[in-house]
Amino acid sequence: MMLFATLALLLSASTTETPPAPPAQSLQASAKKPANPVEARAGNLHIIQLWSSDQQRFLKEWKQPTPPHLTTDSSIERNKPIFQFIIIGGCQANEAGNCDLSGETRMTGPDGKPYGEPLNFAVWDNLPAPPPNILSLAPAGIGLTVEDGEKLGPYKIKLSVTDNVAKVTATTEVTITAEEAAD
Repeated sequence: MMLFATLALLLSASTTETPPAPPAQSLQASAKKPANPVEARAGNLHIIQLWSSDQQRFLKEWKQPTPPHLTTDSSIERNKPIFQFIIIGGCQANEAGNCDLSGETRMTGPDGKPYGEPLNFAVWDNLPAPPPNILSLAPAGIGLTVEDGEKLGPYKIKLSVTDNVAKVTATTEVTITAEEAAD
């Protein structure tokens, strides 16, 4: 198992905002409860968990006019990495106008057992709050590689994002299927 942070690469994706704020997209956040398992809400907090095996392509697509077309994956080949992208909106700003979001990712392997330890990380670490009704790409996420000797099949990835100001947590769960690499 190989899990790795992608913080620095995501931070470099910003094009229109002053650093260190990550890029934002003016995607309208729907007021109704998301029906898609990649999305979750808690209070005003809205999160979307997406995965892509082509990190640079995803970041390039994110910079396109709104709404962008984002290439995502739900399967990976053995020994090839896949990257988690977290899109956030509706966080509650503190007195300084910043949001403070923390995340936890838990994985379950194809055998139904925990896959590694839970990963805790800052999703939006005291950065300026995105404008209302704007979804922004968080400067945090993880990478995953299923290595030789590890089980193939469905890996469940549960992402919980807590708005530490609003005291709410939104949770999504997606499945990434690991397959044998093509020859």
